[in-house]
Amino acid sequence: MNRDSKTPVIIVGGGWAGLATGVELLRNNVQVQIIESAKQLGGRARCVPFGNLRVDNGQHLLLGAYHETLRILKTCGVNVERNFLRMPLHLSVLDKSGDSFNMKNGNLLAPLNLLQAIATIPECTLREKLGTLSLLTRLWLTGFSLQRDITVKELLRNQPEKLVRMFWEPICIAALNTHIDTASASLFLNVLRDGFTKKASDSDMMIPAVDLAELYVHPAMQYIDQRGGNISFGKKVTRLVNNDSGFSVIDAEGDIHTAEHVVVAGSVSSTARLLDNSDLLEQTRSNLDSIEYEPICTIYLQYPDDIHLPVAMTGLTGYTAQWLFDRHHCGQPGLIAAVISADGPHMRLDRITLAQLVSDELSEIFGWPEASEYLVVREKRATFRASVDIDQLRPSNQTDIRRLWLAGDYTAGPYPATLEAAVHSGVQCAQQILQSLQHNGQT
Repeated sequence: MNRDSKTPVIIVGGGWAGLATGVELLRNNVQVQIIESAKQLGGRARCVPFGNLRVDNGQHLLLGAYHETLRILKTCGVNVERNFLRMPLHLSVLDKSGDSFNMKNGNLLAPLNLLQAIATIPECTLREKLGTLSLLTRLWLTGFSLQRDITVKELLRNQPEKLVRMFWEPICIAALNTHIDTASASLFLNVLRDGFTKKASDSDMMIPAVDLAELYVHPAMQYIDQRGGNISFGKKVTRLVNNDSGFSVIDAEGDIHTAEHVVVAGSVSSTARLLDNSDLLEQTRSNLDSIEYEPICTIYLQYPDDIHLPVAMTGLTGYTAQWLFDRHHCGQPGLIAAVISADGPHMRLDRITLAQLVSDELSEIFGWPEASEYLVVREKRATFRASVDIDQLRPSNQTDIRRLWLAGDYTAGPYPATLEAAVHSGVQCAQQILQSLQHNGQT
């Protein structure tokens, strides 16, 4: 059994939240040690091989409103302009009935640009536009807040059916990864408020032009290494022991790592297991055990190089896939990523059947040939289920044990489980630790 010298902060878990915590602390000259159980960093946002290509384990889309993520990327030296395909909001949705929907961001200042975009949708009637504009105006006047949480379906109960089907529902399931009949309207309104009503550029769609390892994980690792931080791979932490001067962090090999502060930045389930031996955290652990999950499925389909979408991102309703992404801009011509959010019949199909079904549907829609290769990536616990009153289960960064912290997309915050939520949680956690250290005269 080996014992390490004491580190100011140990971070258990090297996903996006853990890395953001480490980067923010090191930016403020606080040393960290990251202990990761896997052989690579990135958590659920990681890379997988597909033939000679590298793709992410799920297709991701960022918004211009992801301010913390973009700031952390820049801190790590990432050239944001070069590493993203950034486009003004353009929602293009095709329905199996033959209907289509196209909404482009207006040229007015926010939030008038969103109202302008709704008012100029060519496929909608005046009555449909007025119904949506009326709801958005009411939401704006109430600060996009509710007296009590309700489902998104209830929030939209008076909306035109076409707008629910081709605008509201696709946006909800993309943002919250939860169907509208169970999704939290409060979380949904936070997304609308911060993504569409503050600055016009906040609603910009940002598709990574490189894989997430190259975009964030490798630059963050380099940043941490250059500033003296330490990263350990393949070490599963099994126990935390609290003492007067901090914590002993014990891994499966029996090694002991000591720190004044510990941040647990793993998944919901792994965090609950690690907190299992403390009576002080019984309520936190019970809340974590009550959180439910939703899957995300991404099907990568390889076509001839000249196959491409009309726009870089296209929505589908009435089909199996919900969103299609053209990966020409990633240097992967002919590769289409088809995304299916939340649970559904597709999760009960085997990979071959699911890929064939999606390939057949894209042939029906666009007249494409059958895909020559495919890769199906299923993340069964991709996000927490963003159901009504989920915020009552989300824990704070600071636990009831002094100097023990939590970071992850599931912790208390304004957003559903997104990359921005993970980074926001990590940065917020780091800032609270910095305040604690300053209070004790350690920085």
